[in-house]
Amino acid sequence: MSSQTEPGSERRFVPLSLDGLELELNEIELASVRPLLEAGGIEVIVQGATPLPNLPYELLVPEDQLERAQTILREALQAGPEGAAEAEEGTDEPAS
Repeated sequence: MSSQTEPGSERRFVPLSLDGLELELNEIELASVRPLLEAGGIEVIVQGATPLPNLPYELLVPEDQLERAQTILREALQAGPEGAAEAEEGTDEPAS
């Protein structure tokens, strides 16, 4: 597992993983996951080949927030598209 320390601080960033696997995201997945984590108060660093969008991106999160990031991601996966629609509407009622 690779890690990175933010310049000028002792905060250590680690790759976002889920169930023991480091996540590699395409551009569309990145556009969904990054704002979700940031809305949860988690700082995100994106690593990847920006000029080559067909290559995967890796998200780094602070080591001390990794478990919270994993929880946010699991909850989003369990909620599915209906949960995303509810979150966008700002309601707890199921989407019709």
